[in-house]
This record gives sequence, C-alpha cells and structure tokens, in this order.
Amino acid sequence: MKKLAFALVALMPALLMAQPGMPNNPTPINGLIGILIAAGVTYGISEYARRRRNQD
Repeated sequence: MKKLAFALVALMPALLMAQPGMPNNPTPINGLIGILIAAGVTYGISEYARRRRNQD
C-alpha cells in the first residue's frame, strides 16, 4: 500500500502538467493582469473617496 501511495505521489506532477513541454506560442495573460490591476486601483480610489466623505 505504501508503494502504491508513493508511486501516485511521485507521478502526480507528471500527470497534472497543463501543457507538454514549453509551448512555442504561450498564452498571453498580460492583458488580463492589466485589467485586474486597473480594477483594483479603481476600487481602491473609490473606497478612499467614500471613507474620506464619511469622515467629514
């Protein structure tokens, strides 16, 4: 039983590879990261403004 568990744990990374090897044309995620950063900055500014209005 221990050997089976060890074999599963040892082979798990090879079985869970999302893409075989290094792809020639990787998926661009820079656009999504930029959108998430812009959304975070916008949310932060709106929260700052809301708290500043409520403080006065």
